[in-house]
Amino acid sequence: MSNVDAANVVLCSYLGLTARDLAEIGGFSDRFARDLLAGRRPFPKDVQNTLRVLYADLANIQQVMIEQAATEDPTIYIYRTREQLCSSPVGKIWPNAYLGPYRVAAFEAVKKCNHEGRTIHLRFAETPALAEAPARDVPTNEQVN
Repeated sequence: MSNVDAANVVLCSYLGLTARDLAEIGGFSDRFARDLLAGRRPFPKDVQNTLRVLYADLANIQQVMIEQAATEDPTIYIYRTREQLCSSPVGKIWPNAYLGPYRVAAFEAVKKCNHEGRTIHLRFAETPALAEAPARDVPTNEQVN
């Protein structure tokens, strides 16, 4: 396999994409996606392009999250499923969202804001089945250490 394919495997890992996500992106089987991630097959050009778009989207979503930290409610909602993410307000502006890149953006936003002395709260988004459960803050690095 080529260096480009190796870079695409690393990019998929960085974006937090699963084989299922990759199969959905490319419109092929989970097995083919696992072969791509294992370096046994070359990445199709359209999938490579989509990965680059997701990477660019990641930076944009992260910036929005960081700007959100300056609002009255600096909360980032963490979604449990792709369907939940796509039906959320985020999904309205990022219709091809995937959980992996969204969660990477949330992590990077929290890391940057903590470094700057600002706080972002991470909370799981409510779903009808979980609406009764109380929301909990995720501890920051300072709270853990």
